[in-house]
Amino acid sequence: MSYRIPLPAGGARPTLDVIDPFSSMVQRFLRREGLAAYEPETAATLLALFDQHDGPFTLYDVGANIGLYSHLCAAMFDDATVHAFEPTPDVAEIARSIARANSLPVEVFEAAVSDSPGTATLFLSETSDASNSLVDGFKTSIGEIDVQRITLDEHWATTGVAPAVLKIDVETHEPEVLAGAMEMIAATRPYVVIEVLRRRKTDQGPIIQAAFEGLGYSFYPLSATTDWQPAASITGSGTVERDWLLAPEPLPADFAERWTIWSQRLTACTRDRNSRPPIGGAARAAYRRGGVRELRTSGQRFVDDVVRPGLRRRWSSLRNRLRRS
Repeated sequence: MSYRIPLPAGGARPTLDVIDPFSSMVQRFLRREGLAAYEPETAATLLALFDQHDGPFTLYDVGANIGLYSHLCAAMFDDATVHAFEPTPDVAEIARSIARANSLPVEVFEAAVSDSPGTATLFLSETSDASNSLVDGFKTSIGEIDVQRITLDEHWATTGVAPAVLKIDVETHEPEVLAGAMEMIAATRPYVVIEVLRRRKTDQGPIIQAAFEGLGYSFYPLSATTDWQPAASITGSGTVERDWLLAPEPLPADFAERWTIWSQRLTACTRDRNSRPPIGGAARAAYRRGGVRELRTSGQRFVDDVVRPGLRRRWSSLRNRLRRS
């Protein structure tokens, strides 16, 4: 199966084949809402960071899921290479499949990143495959599996490849990821884009900030109204706008302008520009997820999202032709 979504203008490629619009939460979101709606402030920030490099650079994508940011980076910037870390086996396989389908230099490491090597229990979320976590109780679990556990310090020492940009989104396990990465961060000083959560009265912001004490990093909350002035402290969020940019040096003078340009380009990547999803594939995927009830619900969404807007467009076009005749 092939399912293409548009990429922002100004990159090396105009589209990305995410291969399947039904299997994972991120693929379904892209089908229903479009790339423009997927964490737009974070996406624009990453694109602005990637755009700063005139030559080769590497992204570490920790908690990559299907690797949307990994593949966005590699597809948009020819000099990029990506190390993507995803512990959930079937989701990691989707990431590998997308890399192969697009011939992208994205290497997927099927492992959970933490503060020590070994094995760990991954709790599979009832909510979605994007909420799997090493933290028991983060979401209601429908199962658990044993996964390989690594540290970024170990990975950096083994591969010799340092990231220019480090993205971390691991569902409340971020402090442990940092604890196993501080030797690398202190030595190579990457830009860090990290999710900072506050759940059950526990704010991870102070813990994450403490990890960077003495390293000279500045902290920027990511939102649609970011003024790019550093914040005095990192605070977590339990809802939206949960990501922060941690910068090892003052942001370049043109960073805000780059961010605005990429943000505007992303807004054009709407769902109506996606490939048309195959009806048969949608029906099979819906039935696998929830049987007849989910099949019926998906059918109604198809009517609401595709059939009715299409009929409205055709009626509007016909009415305009009649008026002109």
